[in-house]
Amino acid sequence: MGTIAVNRLAGLSLIFGPIIAFVFFLLEPGGLLIDSAEVSDAVGSIMAKSSNAALANITNIGIILGLALILSGLYAVMRNVTLQGNGKALVQMGFFMLLVGLIGWILSSATDFILADAQTGEQIAGSVPVYYSGSALVYAGGIMIGLGGSIFALGLSTRDDFNQIVSLLAALVSLAVMVFFMIAILNNDGRDTFISLARSFYVLLVIWWGYLGVGMMKRPDPDLWQ
Repeated sequence: MGTIAVNRLAGLSLIFGPIIAFVFFLLEPGGLLIDSAEVSDAVGSIMAKSSNAALANITNIGIILGLALILSGLYAVMRNVTLQGNGKALVQMGFFMLLVGLIGWILSSATDFILADAQTGEQIAGSVPVYYSGSALVYAGGIMIGLGGSIFALGLSTRDDFNQIVSLLAALVSLAVMVFFMIAILNNDGRDTFISLARSFYVLLVIWWGYLGVGMMKRPDPDLWQ
């Protein structure tokens, strides 16, 4: 059996990981399409998940797998950059912030397995603290993903082998994601609005990661890896 190229596998991870996570996020009960509930509506969100327990569990498994693929792909990008050329410090710093943020989102998705099990009114009420804990991980993860993505993209913008304009635009989009999550935390009344804005800008990050994935598939593995 032949050995698949590291960069090719990383590219596939960056192409399919964001798509998988985003599609399952759209299908997640209590999200955007099925039994939609506002982020601030804890009981409504829990009821949406518990009423569609099987779908909630399946979608969150998909989200976790997709986020893990993103991490794998971004790690390979970081390793390519740190081997030679400019941007080493920024890309490495940005990656570890992205790592913390994406792990936060993975843990947040894991809490939904508990929420899906809440079937009675008493269980739903008892699951509210779990919901808020998961939301806290989403907010903190969003800030770290925004900041880390911005630093990561700025590092790539200093290199000739990555598109400078695309990287700078990705840095701005990432910064916007961070700002919207921060405002959502500080502004209770407008929390749902700013979370929605953060999610809409996150879609642009999904596109950027896919763009990086296409580039990685065309990039030969460094001699050191062969």
